[in-house]
Amino acid sequence: MQATAFSFGQTIRPLRFFHSLRFRLMLWYLLIWGLVLCTFSAAIYFSEESTLYQSLETVLKTNIEHVTPFYDPMLGRLSETNVNALVILQNPQGQITQVNPTVPPEALPELRLRLSQAKGWGQGPLWRNSQSFTTSTVPNGQELRFASAGSPVFTEMGAGQGPYSMQQIAMRRITITNQQNQLLAYLYIGVPSDIPEQLQQLLITLVVTTSLILLCSSVGGYWLAERAMRPVQTITRTAQEISTTDLHRRLNLRQRDELGELATTFDRMLDRLERAFERQRQFTADASHELRTPLSIVTTEVERILQRPRATQDYIQVLSIIHQEHQRMTRLVSDLLTLARADQGQTVLKRERVDLSEIVVEAAEDLSPLAEQSAIEIHLSGLDELGVWGDRLYLTQLCINLLENAIKYSAGIGKQVKVKLDREPRHARLQIVDEGPGIDAEHLPHLFERFYRVDQSRTHVRIMENMSSPSGSGLGLSIARWIVEEHGGTIQVRSTPGVGSVFEICFPLLTDI
Repeated sequence: MQATAFSFGQTIRPLRFFHSLRFRLMLWYLLIWGLVLCTFSAAIYFSEESTLYQSLETVLKTNIEHVTPFYDPMLGRLSETNVNALVILQNPQGQITQVNPTVPPEALPELRLRLSQAKGWGQGPLWRNSQSFTTSTVPNGQELRFASAGSPVFTEMGAGQGPYSMQQIAMRRITITNQQNQLLAYLYIGVPSDIPEQLQQLLITLVVTTSLILLCSSVGGYWLAERAMRPVQTITRTAQEISTTDLHRRLNLRQRDELGELATTFDRMLDRLERAFERQRQFTADASHELRTPLSIVTTEVERILQRPRATQDYIQVLSIIHQEHQRMTRLVSDLLTLARADQGQTVLKRERVDLSEIVVEAAEDLSPLAEQSAIEIHLSGLDELGVWGDRLYLTQLCINLLENAIKYSAGIGKQVKVKLDREPRHARLQIVDEGPGIDAEHLPHLFERFYRVDQSRTHVRIMENMSSPSGSGLGLSIARWIVEEHGGTIQVRSTPGVGSVFEICFPLLTDI
């Protein structure tokens, strides 16, 4: 019977790159790298920013400490401004009265201070950063207050001449008051500073460096993902190429990792599938053969009897043959149904306390006509009460199948089939011994397979029930093994060619269940 090839499923279309696991692995790799690099870059940026501003703050405070003692409230001027900084004095009316380094007088009215906060990009009036002050006492009882909170204020000198023209200046404003807290003047202290440019340059450097690293990481991540997914692609291609006639294909990956374990599991699954499909093909072929034989016999006999009128005895003979073949097919179909239900787990055993000796006696009595017809003597021994927990109907079928096989293949005058029942410490042991032709050792492991056949050319005898005798279904031993296993027991066979065979079944005693 030729099997038709078919694939396990439809051909899988290639995945788009953006939907692939390879892309997701690379994306996760880049996200992790991006998070690490951004965190590292932010730490560098804010650390450098803090260092630069702390250094600038130190310079401004040092210049303030040098200038403030020289303010003369009577003149409204600084008597000395010997510092390396820009010093601007402004009266309460907003007029600039003193600048150091010196700015030409004609340029003072045009002097404009465009100010921006040190940690921002917006511009605004200078006094917006003068909310908090620290008071310092200067000579002549004057008090000097200067802003101490926040960051320095940056300004660009847009007019005038001198070393500070057109430069960016970091400034502090100091408020000078008298003892009555009356405003006397504003004092501005500034030093050249390019901190914003430094920070901007640092930011650009970090962004470019991070981008280049991420670009290189994307290439490396793609290569790693491609290499990691290569075994998966091999598994996919192999799975797509497998059909029911090509189950011998294997992955054979030797990697000692998770993918190697997956490939090994996949190969083992293919082993099981191959064995299952092979059993299915063999089972289908054997079942077809077993059904074809009785159907052919029935067809032949019917055609023969219809060729011309026959005597009544001929019709009776043909009907007897048809009835015999009908019984054979009925038993075969019944056995097939039993095994099919067993394979699907649909058979429910009606378990109860059963005396195994009663089951053996009943089976021997049922088969006594067959034994007499075959000139076989059934010898029973050790029939003490042995309680087991099981299904009476299936246990009876088990004993009948084994006894029937022993009788069929021990046929001959003077031969015996011995049935022995023993009690062991934890088990009840049933032995069925025949005096048949025996079975060669190489066939014993396959004896319980469905429709397994052995032809002994020397004796021309078909061995055991699995050889499908005219009255058997070829499934008796398979059903027997299933019944034993469902009852928690074991079944073994020993055989010596030319001497006979011994079937030994062990069941747990009722007290051990």
